[in-house]
Amino acid sequence: MYKRFLIWDNPKDAILVLTLLLMTLGCINVFSASFVEAKDMFDNGYYYLYRYAGFGLAGLGLMAFLGWGPSYKVWLRHRQIWYLILLVVLICVDLFGVTNKGAQRWLYIGGLSIQPSELVKLGIIVLGAGSLGEFLKRGQRVSLFQINKCLPLMQAVAFAGLVLIQPDMGTAAIILALMFGLYIVAGLPLMQLMLLLGCGVILAVGFVLVAPYRLARVQIWFDPWQDAGNTGYQMVQALMSIGSGGLFGTSFGMGTGKFFYLPEAHTDFAFAIFCQEWGLAGATLLIVLFLLLGAAIQQIALNTQSEEAFLLVTGINFLIVGQAVANMAMVCGLLPVIGVPLTFISYGGTALVVSLAALGLVINIFYAEAKQQQEKVNVAAAFEERKQELLKRRGRFRGWQK
Repeated sequence: MYKRFLIWDNPKDAILVLTLLLMTLGCINVFSASFVEAKDMFDNGYYYLYRYAGFGLAGLGLMAFLGWGPSYKVWLRHRQIWYLILLVVLICVDLFGVTNKGAQRWLYIGGLSIQPSELVKLGIIVLGAGSLGEFLKRGQRVSLFQINKCLPLMQAVAFAGLVLIQPDMGTAAIILALMFGLYIVAGLPLMQLMLLLGCGVILAVGFVLVAPYRLARVQIWFDPWQDAGNTGYQMVQALMSIGSGGLFGTSFGMGTGKFFYLPEAHTDFAFAIFCQEWGLAGATLLIVLFLLLGAAIQQIALNTQSEEAFLLVTGINFLIVGQAVANMAMVCGLLPVIGVPLTFISYGGTALVVSLAALGLVINIFYAEAKQQQEKVNVAAAFEERKQELLKRRGRFRGWQK
C-alpha cells in the first residue's frame, strides 16, 4: 500500500490539501492583482475573482469526475480519438478564433472564452503516455528511428505547428517539451536524446531569428534596462515589483505594480504581484507548496506498476509543477518572456480547469494502483491461510497414521 507522505496518510490526501491551499492563494492574488483593471474595464472590481471562482468550481467538478469516475485506462485507450478532436479544434482556432492583443488563440462558446492550446498540453501527455507506455510494456525501447515509435513526437510537432501559427511560440515550445520529457523518462537512448535536443535548439533559434519581436524578447531578456521604457518595460516593472516586496511584502492589496504599471499583472506576471505583497517569505512559502505538490505527485508515479500510468503521472507533474517553475523563472528574468501561466496563482480559466482535470487523472491512478496492491495483499493472505490449513490437515493425517 502507499506509504505516508509527511503529515498526510497518503500522497493523494497531500495533493488535495496542497491544491486547495494553492487555489486559496490564487483567489487572493487574482483579486488583489486584478481589481484595479477590473474596476476600470468592467466597473466591477470582483470581475476576475468571480470568473476564477467559477472556473475553479468547474475544474474541481471535472477533477472529481476524472478522479473517482471511469478508469484512466479508458482515456488512454481512446487517445487517438482525442488527438483528432484536438487537432480539429486547433484548426478551428486558426480559422475562426478570436483575436486578442495580436494573437488568435481563443474560441467563444456560450459567452465563455476557452484557449484550446491549454487542452492540448494535457492531451499530448495522454497521447505520449499511452503510446510510449505500450512500447515499454512490450519490452521495447523507444527510438526516434522507427516510424511507429516516433509517431507521438510527430503528432506533438503537428500540434505545436498549429499553435505556432496563432502565434504562440511559448505554448508550442511547452507542447514539444512535454513530449520530449516523456521520451526522456521512457528511456530514449543518449545519442538520440542529444540529437533531439540539438534539433530543438536549432529550431528555436531559427524561429526566433525569423520574427523580429521574438528576437527583441531574447535581447531584452539579457538586459531589460537597455530599453526600460519600451520593449523592456514589462520585465523592468516585474523586477521592481519583486524587489519592492522586501522580506515580508507590502501587505495585501498594497502592491503598486497592479496600478497600471505592470502589464498582465493578474495573468502571466501574477507572481510579481504576489512577491510584492507577500515578500520573500511568501514567495518561499509558495515555492515550497509547489515542491511538496510535485513530490506527492511523483510518489504516486513511483508506486505505480503500469508503465503508462508512470508516464502519465510524470507528464502531469511536468505540466503543473514544471510550468509553475518556468513561470516564476520567467518573471524573475531567468527565462525570456514566453507567456507561461503560474498554475493556480495566475488568472486563466482554461489553464485552471486543465490543471485540476490533470490532478483528477493522478487521483484515479492512485486509487487504481491502491486497489491492485490491496488485491495482491488479499491473494497473498488467502494463499497463506490455505497453506496453514493444508499444514494442519497434514499434521492430523500423520497423527492418524501413528
